[in-house]
Amino acid sequence: MKTKQFLLSCLFTFMAGSTLYAQHLNQTVFSIEGMYNATGFLELIREKTGCRIAYKESDLENGKEIHLDYENEPLDAILKDALERYGLMFVKRGNQLIIKRKKLLRHKLENLSDSVTKDTVRNFYLQEVVKTAPHIDKLRNSQMGITVMDYNAIRNVPTLLGEPDVIKALQLQPGVSAGTEGFAGMFVRGGENDENLFLVDGCPVYQTNHLGGLFSPFNADAVSHLTFYKSTFPARYGGRLSSVTDLSMKSGDYENWHGNFTVGLTSANVSFSGPLVKDQTSMFVALRRSWLELVSVPALAIINASKKKSGEKVIAGYNFTDFNLKLSQRLGRFGTLSLLGYYGHDRLKMGEHRFSGDGEDTGPYFHKNENRLGWGNMLTSLRWHLPINTLFAYNMKASYTRYQSDFRKTVETVSGREGENGYENNGSRNENRNAIHDLSVDASLVFIPSDRIIIRLGTQYTHHRYAPEEEVRESTSLPSENVNSESRVIANEWNAYLEGDLEVFRWLRFNAGLHGSFFRVEGNQYQVFEPRVSADFRLSPVVSLKAGYARMSQFVQQVSDNYISLPTDYWLPITRNFSPLTSSQVSAGIYVSPGKKYIFSVEGYYKKMNNLLEYRDDYKDLQVATWEDRLTSGSGRAYGADFQAEADFGKLHGFIGYGLMWSDRLFADLNGGKRFPSKYDNRHKVTLSAIWKCSERVELNAGWVFMTGNRVTLSLENYSYPDGYPTDIVPSYPHKDEEMLDYYAGKNNVRLPAYHRLDVGINIYRPLRRGRTGIWNVSLYNAYSRMNPIMIEKNNQKQSMDGTPLAPRFRQFALFPVIPSVSYTYKF
Repeated sequence: MKTKQFLLSCLFTFMAGSTLYAQHLNQTVFSIEGMYNATGFLELIREKTGCRIAYKESDLENGKEIHLDYENEPLDAILKDALERYGLMFVKRGNQLIIKRKKLLRHKLENLSDSVTKDTVRNFYLQEVVKTAPHIDKLRNSQMGITVMDYNAIRNVPTLLGEPDVIKALQLQPGVSAGTEGFAGMFVRGGENDENLFLVDGCPVYQTNHLGGLFSPFNADAVSHLTFYKSTFPARYGGRLSSVTDLSMKSGDYENWHGNFTVGLTSANVSFSGPLVKDQTSMFVALRRSWLELVSVPALAIINASKKKSGEKVIAGYNFTDFNLKLSQRLGRFGTLSLLGYYGHDRLKMGEHRFSGDGEDTGPYFHKNENRLGWGNMLTSLRWHLPINTLFAYNMKASYTRYQSDFRKTVETVSGREGENGYENNGSRNENRNAIHDLSVDASLVFIPSDRIIIRLGTQYTHHRYAPEEEVRESTSLPSENVNSESRVIANEWNAYLEGDLEVFRWLRFNAGLHGSFFRVEGNQYQVFEPRVSADFRLSPVVSLKAGYARMSQFVQQVSDNYISLPTDYWLPITRNFSPLTSSQVSAGIYVSPGKKYIFSVEGYYKKMNNLLEYRDDYKDLQVATWEDRLTSGSGRAYGADFQAEADFGKLHGFIGYGLMWSDRLFADLNGGKRFPSKYDNRHKVTLSAIWKCSERVELNAGWVFMTGNRVTLSLENYSYPDGYPTDIVPSYPHKDEEMLDYYAGKNNVRLPAYHRLDVGINIYRPLRRGRTGIWNVSLYNAYSRMNPIMIEKNNQKQSMDGTPLAPRFRQFALFPVIPSVSYTYKF
């Protein structure tokens, strides 16, 4: 009996000691600063605490180094933050830490410590299944053409004016054309800019640019990570032909308050994250605001002061605003409730005033010609995530999305004095609006019957209200008139999907599913069924062969007759006159990873697109026609291959991408019914990028891009008619002293010169007191100042001002020389 009592006493003492030791660690604060990979960080924790740490070497094998900076922080807070960034989790057992990699595996509850409740494990596991993990093993994933980027990867891409940009980071991927330099266009594998679906926590965003595309509307400081698909799309996505970008916004911290403030040459943004009620309610809020109008005020004042004597004044101004909000409420066993809010808006004004100048005796005179343009998105959603048990998780979401653009032109002329003879007051205002309102509800279920099977199913209903081309006219002599109010279109859309991810054998994994869409508009109904399948064949531990097929559909399209995409371009829904846009893409590729530091991939694809819409060649002559009458329908195709290589040597990470592509269109009413190349038929694209962490506080990055030039429609020959209009017109080379008409050999018949540029940047980290950090970013966009032409203009002027005969001339226009930028970020 005494022996048993002694053993029980020793066991109780050991358990109490372990508990007290763990409590002591929780209460002790530590300071850590420097660059560490996961192994080095855990060794440092072992040295500082003396605790035992258990982990698998394979879970820590990627060697990724992260800059850590903690001052007087509790151990739990450090572990939670740091291991999350390494893609790891931890469980404490007394003075022992068990480190695990976050995987889509069913955890056996009985093997976890008593400090981790069953609800916690269920919630953690099913949350991880529903979300896309920030880092994906491309060799062991059945999906093709997938890219995952977190906040740090986005910030490390040198960009125009030093503003971190989600879309410009994606433009570096092979198979993705940027369109016009500096603008936030995306043309994926031969598709158009409007064929890309952007989701913010599952809610669609229609307008994806600020300042006509110089910046994207997604504040990088508010993005947790993104997943980009360009090849085989999972069945849970639908609505666009060419790509899907699923952005996950940052959630608030349930434990502590922190944030950052960034100021750059063109804008500033601030973000905060923390608990409203600790461990129960969290909030994340971010605000970004440009100050270009403040920079332009002094210059405008100087210009207008010099023009005042001549009776002139220039009107100009621009600004944009982004606001992100996310509130999360833990409901215990009833899951989590999240409220998301986003608002983004641009305002641009241009024009001139003319008035009586100094010394003029012709009487009072005032003339105003102003143009104002506003555009932007607004969305809000309420999402309920409910882990039912270890097998099921349920999600339900209600959301409202609005896109709107508004162009207003005001002309006013006042002459003479009111009440006197000769007094005149004439004015007019024309306003063009384009808007989309979406109200939707959706529900989804995730079922995980075993470690090798994940099944997803869901449904969604969306009520659309389109106003494609609404025009209001007013004048002093005529009442206000709403010209195209009848162009409003109401539509209802239902979507449903079933998707399964299955590991059949260790060497075979596939993802297969079916997405169905039902669209009702103007009494017409369209049904589209979209099968999706992709498979991964493991030929060896280091070689994987993938293949897939995806069919996509689209019920709305943005049609443009401009060389660049503008916010005034109309979003046009499918009506009774046109069928839904569809695409079918077949792809196959091979992935090779000969070592932990390297991965190589080659993907080939063929994509067919049907029911595309374009403006007719003669649409400008159809002054009384509706917007539907100005369009024509046709098809397109794109095929090619994407090559990609990545290497990670710890402090040096490199990326090489090459895209080879052919893209063309076929419209019965365009180009004489003959096939013609698409505007962004960029045959070759090469991307090189590197990030070098040369010390704990200094990081260098550089990127070089080469791309075959875009295509334009240009007249290289002319019709000549010296004696009036001829009866038999034939093309001839220009005669400098004759009247000429342009002759176009074909649509998109001229290719612009090749495009290339080098971007470089440096990040300097400066540790501050109380765990705070200052980060300086200095970068050069287009470092060797390559003047890449964005368009070519032909001048058919017959003679110069002095009467000298002139031949037609061609001029190239370029926008961006070398542009330096600097920004400062303060993290607290």
